[in-house]
Amino acid sequence: MFESILDYILRTNLFNFIIFAGIIIFLCVKLNLSGILEQGKETVEESIENSNLEKANSEANLNKMEDLVAHLKDDIEGILRESEQNAQLVGTKIISDANKTVENIKNNSVKIIENKTAVLKNDIMKKASLATVEIARNHIIKELLNNADLHNRMIDESIEAIELGRTDI
Repeated sequence: MFESILDYILRTNLFNFIIFAGIIIFLCVKLNLSGILEQGKETVEESIENSNLEKANSEANLNKMEDLVAHLKDDIEGILRESEQNAQLVGTKIISDANKTVENIKNNSVKIIENKTAVLKNDIMKKASLATVEIARNHIIKELLNNADLHNRMIDESIEAIELGRTDI
């Protein structure tokens, strides 16, 4: 009996195993498990390839950036030197223009001073002439008032000059 139970269990387990194996095989065939595994394998291989390409591109970009950074200091120094030279040229031009402007202002000031001096000289000469005429007039009037004979003689000479047509009195 023990053997029959054992034989029964074995047959039952064997039968269950065969059914289970059949279901697994059916599912593998029906679901195309090997195709899915192959497709997953291809996807993983493609991802690895893409990752390797991205890695190569990243390394190339890194090398380019390192080259740029290595030359960046030299480029900055060159730009600074060029800027300093430009600043010196601009400064020299500004100073030159300022000196020209100062010279023009100086020349214009000298001309203005010369013109003002000439105007002042003319004004002084006019005033001096007027003062001289006024002094002479006052002196003549004073002499005529103090010397009646001189006054009469001048009147007589003026009358004679008018009668003779002279105007050079």
